Order: sequence, then structure tokens, then C-alpha cells
Amino acid sequence: MNDSVLVVVNSAAASVLFVAGVAKTVSPAQLGRALNALFRTSGKGFTGRHVRVFAAVELLAALSLTAAPARQAGASAAGVLGVSFALAGVMGMVRGGGTACGCLGAAGRPLGWINVLAGALLTAVPAVNRTAGSGDPAGAYFFQVGTGLACGALLLCLWAHRGLVKDLTRPLPASR
Repeated sequence: MNDSVLVVVNSAAASVLFVAGVAKTVSPAQLGRALNALFRTSGKGFTGRHVRVFAAVELLAALSLTAAPARQAGASAAGVLGVSFALAGVMGMVRGGGTACGCLGAAGRPLGWINVLAGALLTAVPAVNRTAGSGDPAGAYFFQVGTGLACGALLLCLWAHRGLVKDLTRPLPASR
């Protein structure tokens, strides 16, 4: 497999995990409410602390994908996280959870198809990393994936908040 494919796949996966982890770290309550509604737990259920621990795992997996020595561990973590995203999305569709999850920092959507799609794509990351060679030196790999992570995270944030971006690009109303 071409090293470019490895860099693109790991950059994309790291971007998704990084943005999701930061969003959960900043605002854990939204996902906590969505999970509590989804699992219909009694008592405390999912708290902000539970969500932040999950966010820390996402951030660690994202950063592991950028370092050549930790790439395989990060890829395995991305695969496991992908399965959890997909399962949460399927459960959201089956149980009809209407509470917005706050995934990727976007407030409007409940757990559903987007989670299933993101999860399915993340489950391919371990296979790509197992079949890819390690031809590039570690420094070049880190620079390439780190740059891809930064660009991907920016694009993902712009997409997730496209309504705000649209509002910023509209002309201001004329004042009288």
C-alpha cells in the first residue's frame, strides 16, 4: 500500500477523533444527556466525568496516530472507538433517541446515521495500518500526519458549524 494512503487515512481518523474529543471535553453534558436518554438509565447514569474519560481516550488515540512508534496502538484504539460510534448510532436510530448528542461540537443532531458512517470509516483504520509499510522516516510521517490532522480538524469544524459560517459570510443589513 502506498504511504500516501496511510497518511491520508490516519490524518482523517485523527481529525475526527481529535475534534470529537475536544468537543466532549468542552461540553460533556450534551452527550451525557443523549446517552442517558438512549440507555434510559436510572440514577446518575452517564456523567460529565464519564464523557470526559471517553474524550481523553479519543484524544490519546488521535495523537497516537500521528507518532510512527504508536501508530499501530492508535489505529487499534480508532477501530474500537469506531465500533462504539457505530453502535451508538444504530441504537439511536432503533430507539429513536431525539436528544442532540453534540458530536463534533455540532448541537443539532441526535445519535444516528452520521455516527454509524463515522464509526464504519474508523473501523477500517486498523486494517489500513496493518497492511501499510513504514517507508517514510518517523519525522516525515509525524509532519505529514500532523499537518493533515490540523487541516482536517479545521475543515471538520467548518463543516460542523457551517450555519455559523454562513451567517458570517452574509452581508450585513443596511442601517438607517
